[in-house]
Amino acid sequence: MGEGTERIITKKSVRQARPKAGLILLILSGLITLYVPLQLYWLTFVPGNFAFTGILFGGLLLACGFVGWWMPQYTRLLGVFGILLALLSLIGALGGLILGMLAGIVGGSLCVAWDRKEASSDVQDRDPEGEKWAV
Repeated sequence: MGEGTERIITKKSVRQARPKAGLILLILSGLITLYVPLQLYWLTFVPGNFAFTGILFGGLLLACGFVGWWMPQYTRLLGVFGILLALLSLIGALGGLILGMLAGIVGGSLCVAWDRKEASSDVQDRDPEGEKWAV
């Protein structure tokens, strides 16, 4: 890049630069996984009960979805954590009635497969003559 080039970033390109479907599925899987242990909240801290792990895994799935929404540069790593937490939620919350586990696996896979370069195609560099350069 030579002199006089500037980077043009629009609000639209920033809003679209995240894997929305994968993050929405991670958030949804966190909510579904939290449903079962929160219905059994009175048994959560009884010794020998796994309801606490269900609350932990569901909350972490929910956190993976929200953190990925606010910081899209970490979505690939959060997708891997989402897949692992969705699989582990089978132990603590019956996988959110299996639906939460499946939504977490699909959402995490979509986050891992997301490529930031393809998603941010609206971000372009320009030289003084008005020619566009791909980033």
